[in-house]
Amino acid sequence: MSGKFRFAIDRGGTFTDVWAQCPSGEVKILKLLSEDPQNYPDAPREGIRRILEQV
Repeated sequence: MSGKFRFAIDRGGTFTDVWAQCPSGEVKILKLLSEDPQNYPDAPREGIRRILEQV
């Protein structure tokens, strides 16, 4: 699975959980507020962006 990310997202009423398997095999998990318009317009997209930025 070289060079690919895998993402799974669970968007709930309060929180959105983002799970990612990185190309190295490392797993990252992030929890964001599902609605936080002052900081980001869309929680799943923001979670993916943050994980990609970390890696």
